[in-house]
Amino acid sequence: MSNGADPLGVVTITAREIYDEIVGMREDVRSVAQTQRDTDETLEDHERRIRAVERLGYVAIAVTGLVGTGAAVYSAVK
Repeated sequence: MSNGADPLGVVTITAREIYDEIVGMREDVRSVAQTQRDTDETLEDHERRIRAVERLGYVAIAVTGLVGTGAAVYSAVK
């Protein structure tokens, strides 16, 4: 240790090892990009479904108001 030697010994990393790691990282990035696209599509689908349910709720409110008004008019006329 006092002679300045590295306690882990000599480590050699070849160009092939670096290349293999880069190729592996490229595949990881592609996988993440595909997952992101899938997530975006799912989110858009959920947004469309939520908007449809909201529209249905507005229609239900309008129909309820009309039925209530009709019932009040019917009671008043009767």
